[in-house]
Amino acid sequence: GGIAKKSTATKDEEWEIVERKPLGTIRLSLTVSVAFNISKEKTTKGLMDALAKLYEKPSASNKVFLMKRLFNMKMSEGGSVADHLNEFNTVTNQLSSVKVDFDDEVRALLILCSLPERWNGLVMAVSNSVSGSNTLKFDDVVGVILSEEM
Repeated sequence: GGIAKKSTATKDEEWEIVERKPLGTIRLSLTVSVAFNISKEKTTKGLMDALAKLYEKPSASNKVFLMKRLFNMKMSEGGSVADHLNEFNTVTNQLSSVKVDFDDEVRALLILCSLPERWNGLVMAVSNSVSGSNTLKFDDVVGVILSEEM
């Protein structure tokens, strides 16, 4: 994966032609206000670097937005567990990229709290399965949730 780099065998003119399509596609996907901020970028790599600088800043408002998204996340009744877990992991990874990390037990607790009412029996069973100084493990909780859906 990643952004392709020009091989030394590729002529500059050929590379410009190859580069035009992804650059144009990305530009067309952006809103006018975003496109204005990156209009001077002439390469796909330059464009992606500029977008990363714009959106991967660990700004307080970005952190608040992501935290709200995580804490308000609820799996819908009858919703897909896999989709819910993907969304949960996406948001926690985005938070991690802005230097907000949760330990394993907190992630396990958050995912349990995000399950719908009909899962309360499972949530209680998982919560009660931990005794003494043991803590919930995220991967174990995810395993139980996935096996319950089958």
